[in-house]
Amino acid sequence: MGKKIVIVGGVAAGATAAAKARRVSEDAEITIIEKNSYISYANCGLPYYIGKIIPQKKNIILHTKSTFSNRFNTNVMLNTTATFIDPETKKIVAENNSGRQVIEYDKLILATGGKPVVPDIEGLNDVEYHFVRSVEDAENIVEKLDTAKSVLIVGGGYIGIEMAEAFYHAGLNTTLVEYEKNILPIFEPECSLKIYDEAIKCGIDIRTGTALIKVEKVDDKIKCYLSDKREIAVDLLILATGVRPDTSLAQTAGIKIGELGGVIVNEKMETSVKDIYAAGDMVEKHNLITGKNCLMPLAGPANREGRVAGCNAAGGDMTFKGVVGASVVSFNNAVVAHTGLTMKQALNEGFDAQCIYVENAHHAEYYPDPKFIFLKLIYDKSSGKILGATASGEEGVARRIDVISTAIYGNMTVFDLENLDLCYSPPHGSAKDVEHMAGYVASNQLRGEGFGITPEYFLELEKGDWHFQLLDVRTKIEHKMFHLENSINIYINDLRNHLGILDKDTPVVVYCAVGFRGYLATRILRNLGFKAYNILGGIEAVKRFKKIYQGAL
Repeated sequence: MGKKIVIVGGVAAGATAAAKARRVSEDAEITIIEKNSYISYANCGLPYYIGKIIPQKKNIILHTKSTFSNRFNTNVMLNTTATFIDPETKKIVAENNSGRQVIEYDKLILATGGKPVVPDIEGLNDVEYHFVRSVEDAENIVEKLDTAKSVLIVGGGYIGIEMAEAFYHAGLNTTLVEYEKNILPIFEPECSLKIYDEAIKCGIDIRTGTALIKVEKVDDKIKCYLSDKREIAVDLLILATGVRPDTSLAQTAGIKIGELGGVIVNEKMETSVKDIYAAGDMVEKHNLITGKNCLMPLAGPANREGRVAGCNAAGGDMTFKGVVGASVVSFNNAVVAHTGLTMKQALNEGFDAQCIYVENAHHAEYYPDPKFIFLKLIYDKSSGKILGATASGEEGVARRIDVISTAIYGNMTVFDLENLDLCYSPPHGSAKDVEHMAGYVASNQLRGEGFGITPEYFLELEKGDWHFQLLDVRTKIEHKMFHLENSINIYINDLRNHLGILDKDTPVVVYCAVGFRGYLATRILRNLGFKAYNILGGIEAVKRFKKIYQGAL
């Protein structure tokens, strides 16, 4: 036999590592140690199985012990926990119902993942609560859906939102609490508003800026005390409060742990201890934008890291450069996707960051049933380098963020973005797609030709002493349906014939629906000697920020 490769942990990183190791070497002796009952399953699909969108458990089981063992010629040890590593003798201790075993290795790959963050909640140990991390977790929840009528979800991140959707489809009365001031706190709030609105419309009770502080068992219910002084009794309690790297096994081998709490690895996924690799949620990842380490418990990076670790452990030569951070979440038809840094993160990292907003249809607007995508782009003013983007809508949102994520990975600038060669036909996109529009607007800003102001800045101007004229260049019908207070309405096509309405000595702030007509009007006014500025994203962006400031999130 060839070298002995032992992998601790299955699912995304571990199972991928085993499969890649086998493709690299047919001679290797590969053993996987997995603490749960399933070796390879779609953990990202668990909320959709619970909500019966995915109808059967077998649909999320990618491999059984038998199918994986047969296809990849591996020794799969399920319901087995690795407890200790001795890197000097290259032995690992594992325990299961059959007792204690000592397993030798030539190369060891750790893929122990993350462990749930358990908040400090009074009485939590006295009640039943659930995580959504494994097939077993999902099965326990599904068993209770026939009798449960109400649920409290703690945490408004990816899993919290997806579980809220699952329970909506299951017909449960659902409350979600999020400690931060908005749901999906790693996204831009003006974009995550799309999901907030859809969840509220579906009857989900969302409470942001709120914590669960105490629970107690009362009859057959769990009584929950919230920080907003509200008390509710529910049948199910779900903790979706995030994960942290599970490094307990790694520490027994003396492996270096980083400041963020994850295992430190190099581009080859090697740890600080010879012949031991690590991959997945347990490792700190190199952020390609900041150059610093970060934690990113996502399936995509875990799979790619596992592939590299498995290749190298089996004698190959691959590298994993790092992450950008693309992700997407949805609630029914509402979709929000993000890549890179948020504006707040970019400023905190010391970038000279600027942002713009655009909104455009997901395919040609004249083609039936266009769905609009609202996109925020963050970039560095000095270099034009793209730093991040968040978008919301219903159709085509992830595709647009994938394009921008690829541009970030390729170290592109906003000037590159406006010239990207993308697919186009009326049913599938626009000749000037939303990514192009973002590139146009950002590039114009950097060239000094855009004259745009953000909706946040406009709302600050409204509260200040700066005197300006507010010009709405939409149609009279649009203006009548909804307009900003104290605005003058001159339709863009009539603007040149009605300039006398405006005072040339007073700055003009222009807006339209999403920013395009406003930009055209601003350029007309600028060329005729007016001091004009366009609200980026138009009235739609302003409405989003007004909602946020009013505490909608």
